[in-house]
Amino acid sequence: MFHTPELRLLPANFSEGFTLRKTSSGKDFPLARYVRSLLLKVGDGIDKKFTTAVSYCVEYIFADIGSIHDVENYVLETTNCCQAEGKSNPMCTPNLIPVNDNVHRFSGYDCINMTRPKTFQTEGCAPSSTVPARITKATTYMDLSSAYLHANLSAISDHRTFEGGKLKVEVVNGISLPSDAVEGTTCFIKQARETGCRRNVPNTILGTNLFSAWYWRFHNLVADALAKMNPCWDDEKLFHIAMDINIACYNNMVFYELYAALLGKENMINQGILGCDDGHRDVYDKTILPGTFTEYGYMLRWFHVTQDGKQELYDKENNFLGTTQMVNFSLRVQDLAYDNNMVGITHGLFLQPAGAFGDGTAHPDLTDLGLGPLQKTLDIMTNDLAKGRYFGFTSYLQYRDFCTNYEIKHDSFDDLKYLMDEEKIDELRRIYEDPWDIELMAGVWAENLMEGAWVPPTAHCIISHQLKRFVVTDRHWYERPNRPYAFTPEQLKEVRKGSYAQLLCAVGDDVLKVQPNAFLRIGPGNELVSCDEIPQVDLSVWKDESCNCE
Repeated sequence: MFHTPELRLLPANFSEGFTLRKTSSGKDFPLARYVRSLLLKVGDGIDKKFTTAVSYCVEYIFADIGSIHDVENYVLETTNCCQAEGKSNPMCTPNLIPVNDNVHRFSGYDCINMTRPKTFQTEGCAPSSTVPARITKATTYMDLSSAYLHANLSAISDHRTFEGGKLKVEVVNGISLPSDAVEGTTCFIKQARETGCRRNVPNTILGTNLFSAWYWRFHNLVADALAKMNPCWDDEKLFHIAMDINIACYNNMVFYELYAALLGKENMINQGILGCDDGHRDVYDKTILPGTFTEYGYMLRWFHVTQDGKQELYDKENNFLGTTQMVNFSLRVQDLAYDNNMVGITHGLFLQPAGAFGDGTAHPDLTDLGLGPLQKTLDIMTNDLAKGRYFGFTSYLQYRDFCTNYEIKHDSFDDLKYLMDEEKIDELRRIYEDPWDIELMAGVWAENLMEGAWVPPTAHCIISHQLKRFVVTDRHWYERPNRPYAFTPEQLKEVRKGSYAQLLCAVGDDVLKVQPNAFLRIGPGNELVSCDEIPQVDLSVWKDESCNCE
């Protein structure tokens, strides 16, 4: 459900009164911008394995289980945190820029906007004497909640046409984008382009806007096919079965394609996250509490280091056209309908390499222009580190103890040599007086990539714990043979075709050719092929023979 309190892998660690924890010697932690600038250098890396689609998809995954309302707060509501009047606002938690900052000692900027996370306590829903629990707008499952809004019946009503099981869309310049238009709506795409009015359908950052549009379209594609094939089905049945197929194809892509590449398929099979064949499986455990770990959503922020701030643009023949700044599309979903942006960016996602994984660099647009024109300056990674303090995460060493089942001792800086290079340990020594002061994100930034995976070991640990919980606590998990309205073996076989390339060929903008695994760069065994060669979901296995008897 929406607004469900998040879980924690490890207990929160605050100082008295739920204020920010102090260092072991009782001091305040160093400025977050200072920590970021030491551990992540500003640069423009190129990854040898992944396309830039990875970081955009991770953004969308985060939107499915979390929300960026903290960002919306300091951009749209509490906008004066770096001004004098913001000093008295308890929701303001700006990040000060060091006076000798490599960039801003020349710019005149001395502050980065950020607000305190909205919690059940700050909103008056829970006593202030209880541990702060962040509010999230999404559901606790991987269920395309940005499209379907499962627990909010009035909101999903705004998204539905109530005809043929479909979702509402607006079409401008031939580009179909999500809509929630109802009587009195004043901010359609054209108005948003002209006046900057705020749209209420998925309108956040670029990755969320793109994948929202594609899965919105895929729902309608499925609904149309089902309606044509099964004329006796009413709107309600068409909507829910199209939704079920859409969510299943999405999860198949995320688990068996994206995360399998990032975490290592064999690792995920051994951990019981993935099945070892294409058939049904039932790992549901009703004794385990469903929920999303706060650490999981936080760890997805690590992928900011893999984001290339300059998005390459290509035409439908995959010819290079130029670049654009991806940060300029923040809260500007309407811009995708103009200037061939949707076509150019769509093709760029599977043709452009990702930013380098694990090279210790961050793109300059993300370290100083994180929200484009919406803020004078914004360092996304600095805010990532600082948010960890306000979330109350305990020491990085305690997470290492947890991730090694408390079988490896972590008491000193030298105990980290199996995880990171000596230079990174020296940087941590320079920042923190005591190894127990190392913060979660700082430690993960310093780690080398895990052997057999493409993420740091602690990120792997946290993400894997969450993925396992998703699978075993979801009564409606698509692979279950005995869930309500379970897929038949033939239907599950078709759902297994759900992939990023399949999605692009089905509903992408002018996508004619794509590599079979579009999260991976083009290369031997993953060459560009016609969409005719990309397996598509055969919806005929959902044909209802009883419709022919009426």
